[in-house]
Amino acid sequence: MSGGRSWFLGAAVLAVAALGLPWSGQLAGAAHPARVAVVAGLLLAVVGLRTGRERLLAAAAGAGAVGVLLGGVDASPGRLALAGAVACLALGCRATGLPLLPRRAVSR
Repeated sequence: MSGGRSWFLGAAVLAVAALGLPWSGQLAGAAHPARVAVVAGLLLAVVGLRTGRERLLAAAAGAGAVGVLLGGVDASPGRLALAGAVACLALGCRATGLPLLPRRAVSR
């Protein structure tokens, strides 16, 4: 298994683990939207990797970041696992040469 694929596998494992870990310390009801962000990020990352659409990987990282920050910043196990998944996604993109951010400026 290549280095990039190992990072992507690690990101997937951590994201799935984040779904089952407690998201305590959040505002009431904030855990459910955070879990929706995890599922959205997983789906975007899988589709982006399968089709080669680089922007979907950036969207997956964005969905993960929203999930981490949703409801405030605290060190709950679910939030830490999701932050680890986003970091692994970024490292996997770097290892495979896929850009996580757009390569050129967006024209107006």
